[in-house]
Amino acid sequence: MKYNIWLVWVAAALAAGCSCAGTAQELSTYWEDHDFTSLDGFDDIDAAEDKFDGYIALLTKVPHETAVAEMTEFMDSASQNVVAYMVWSGWFEPFLHALQSPYRNDDLFVAWLDKVLADNIIDDGYMMEHLASLRQMMTVNREGMQPQEVMLKNEDGVEFQLSDLKGESTLLLFVDADCPSCLQALSDNVGEHKDRRLVAVLVNGSQYHMSNIRKQLSEEVLAQWTFAYCPQGRLETEGLYDTSLMPFRMLVTHEWIIEKTYF
Repeated sequence: MKYNIWLVWVAAALAAGCSCAGTAQELSTYWEDHDFTSLDGFDDIDAAEDKFDGYIALLTKVPHETAVAEMTEFMDSASQNVVAYMVWSGWFEPFLHALQSPYRNDDLFVAWLDKVLADNIIDDGYMMEHLASLRQMMTVNREGMQPQEVMLKNEDGVEFQLSDLKGESTLLLFVDADCPSCLQALSDNVGEHKDRRLVAVLVNGSQYHMSNIRKQLSEEVLAQWTFAYCPQGRLETEGLYDTSLMPFRMLVTHEWIIEKTYF
């Protein structure tokens, strides 16, 4: 019996290795029929975006070193055409950062940020400032780190620190009280994270916003959540947690270590 289990384990390991090798090979030949140094080889911009979507899907499945090497070659070649470089760079961020994806804070996204900032090809001061700000935020609130500290207030107006919640596996859900998808997330995440303490942090928070949320959710949903708000407002949380898009989720262990962050 133990022998059979060992054989199953070896077969699974070999299959995983073959799958990874196959993906790497597919990635290395992905652009053979397309010249990504320009956009002329695509029927339209949607076709180019679809092709890029497939490229990112492969890029995020191979080992980090392989992904960075492929991405670097891609960006270096694309830099021969500033327009193409601008388009591809403009898509890297939403595909790696703004999606509900574990890749938004991982090393590949950081490597891409470092590459674009070092290239300094994008002639848009606002965009470069935005990317530099993102890069700074990538130094904190990543997997394996402790969440940034912030002062909050509970529904009774009593102040407490975020770290005061340490001791339970927790989902921190940063929401905007005027955001319909945030309200939906409060309902959806009750079922998704049954084994965690659920804490909703209102970034545009006040007791007024708190009461506004309570009017729009059922008692069954409300009973599952602990609510807090940031008295300093959204600018405070954006600087700490990159809550430029919401709802923003942070999974934290009982030891108060970040497992994952995503939109």
